[in-house]
Amino acid sequence: MSANTTGDEYSRGRTEEKRQRRQPKVNPRYRPVIVVVWGVGLALLFVLSLFSQAAATIPWVLLVSHLFLAGLVRQDIKSIRKQGVEWGFSRHLWFAATLVFPLVAPAYYLYSGRVVRRENERRKHRQGLGDDTDDADADVDGGEPTS
Repeated sequence: MSANTTGDEYSRGRTEEKRQRRQPKVNPRYRPVIVVVWGVGLALLFVLSLFSQAAATIPWVLLVSHLFLAGLVRQDIKSIRKQGVEWGFSRHLWFAATLVFPLVAPAYYLYSGRVVRRENERRKHRQGLGDDTDDADADVDGGEPTS
């Protein structure tokens, strides 16, 4: 050993390898906003239905809220894809459906929550398997790990 080493270079290298392999949790940026915007649009529709000019304003509220929600869904899908989750063709269907149908935004909220949860569990499981094999290598006396 040289004078500048402490003898734990191997363990520090293993720790660094684990850190580099680790994938962060998927965090959808716009997903919480989707439900809030949908709820505000629903409240606006309810309030506007109480007034006499409701027939003229309700279609505009629907149009603006659908365009805004479709934009939020598109941005949310892009942010999730940038974090490594691949959806395939269904992402186009979710965007188009949100643009056209009023009840798709809450459905997308629930579906994207399942996708994000499944991906986070998969990443956690993958990291857990790597940690178990390292603990098994370190535990040579057959006793409990000392962590």
